[in-house]
Amino acid sequence: MISIAEIEKKFNSLNKFNLVFASFFFSLMTLCVKNIDKRIPIYELVFFRSLLSLMITLFIINLKKIDPRGKNRPLLIIRGVLGTLALICIFYAIRNMPLSISTVIQYTYPIFISIFAGVFINEKITRNIIIALIIGWIGILVILNPIQLSNINVEIENASILIAFFGAICTALAYVTVKKLSFTEDVYVIIEYFPLVSFITLLPIVLINWVTPNWTELVWIIGIGIFTQLGQTFLTIGLKNLPASEASTINYLQVLFGSIWGVLFFSEIININFLLGASLVLLGTILSTTKIIKRT
Repeated sequence: MISIAEIEKKFNSLNKFNLVFASFFFSLMTLCVKNIDKRIPIYELVFFRSLLSLMITLFIINLKKIDPRGKNRPLLIIRGVLGTLALICIFYAIRNMPLSISTVIQYTYPIFISIFAGVFINEKITRNIIIALIIGWIGILVILNPIQLSNINVEIENASILIAFFGAICTALAYVTVKKLSFTEDVYVIIEYFPLVSFITLLPIVLINWVTPNWTELVWIIGIGIFTQLGQTFLTIGLKNLPASEASTINYLQVLFGSIWGVLFFSEIININFLLGASLVLLGTILSTTKIIKRT
């Protein structure tokens, strides 16, 4: 019988492929969210996702006999808060925007990572990062300009766009904290604090405003929990073995996956403007994550 340690060793040997798997599973999570009726509140979806993830993670922690409290608890809690905020914003954007566009906005976070890495983990903000910011924002404007949205028959509220960007910022901050924690904490302890904080903070809200899912919605909710757990596991292992900046570039594959699901399942239109804008955002991501020089 293969032990968890042997499975982890195999995962660690995958290197960059861990992040490819993470992007794929996260994209399946977005597909599940998009398929759930709007009568189920966003915070309830995040709560269910957290409950499933927490149960799975605590089971693994118990098997491995790890101290679930961790070493750097304040930073672990901060990571949990950032992850919770990011997930609420991401789910909101997925529900209120085309899947392809919400995914592109979410994946501006590598550019934010480069900035926050300069502030929090002593990496220099280079000229590349400044250029990347400009190119990335041009790409976003190409995608979100009114003429482009009119051409694909899409209306998006400004509030949805702002919430999507706030989610990207929280994601970037969460990535930086995960990278910092990966030097001292077990992978599963880092993963555990995310759903733990979500579960504790959202439980009162869910109980007060409970909406009972039907069987179809329950299947999609379970899918959210399973695919997010798989994505989070591969992501955390990948971040542990690669620089945060390099990892974030690989994770841009989720834009490709999200666009494919949008076309196949929701009849979304992918035109030349979207491809141009997404390419500019990707170019900005590549520029922002290359040749990052640490201060001495």
